[in-house]
Amino acid sequence: MLFRSFALSRRDDAYKTAREKGASLLCEITAAMKDAGYEVQRHFRQGSHSRLQTAIYSHDGGDFDIDQALVIKSGDAPDDPVTVKKVVKKVLEDRRFKNATIKTPCVTADYASQPLHFDYPVYKEDVFGDLHLAVGREHSNGGSRRWEHNDPEGLIDWLTARTDY
Repeated sequence: MLFRSFALSRRDDAYKTAREKGASLLCEITAAMKDAGYEVQRHFRQGSHSRLQTAIYSHDGGDFDIDQALVIKSGDAPDDPVTVKKVVKKVLEDRRFKNATIKTPCVTADYASQPLHFDYPVYKEDVFGDLHLAVGREHSNGGSRRWEHNDPEGLIDWLTARTDY
């Protein structure tokens, strides 16, 4: 099977619904995180959405893939990173998303009535500005759950600066 996809810019009408749904969902997740004691200090886009200001969409019945990183303060972060990811998953379930799942690097779900897929990696930011990714699945053992040093914004900057792709 040949997989074909195309990119849509943030200005394309076909991407308008995805932007609106993403903004609404981000507000709800941010509020739920704050209520749980994990205030989102900032957020940023990841993936093609951040690098090229586009969304990738499959011609073969796929969906828009939107990756939205959430950053909390290190001092607010629980020892178990899956605890924070459960807050995100609950919002997705309450909004009736399909397949809401806590994966190793993120929380992911499919919008029920739109070809739209969201991934939410959660980071804690330490006093030096370094980010640590919440790693662990919902039913993984304690040894598989950790805050792992990560530099997603550095990767985005490096990829954006590349001229040889």
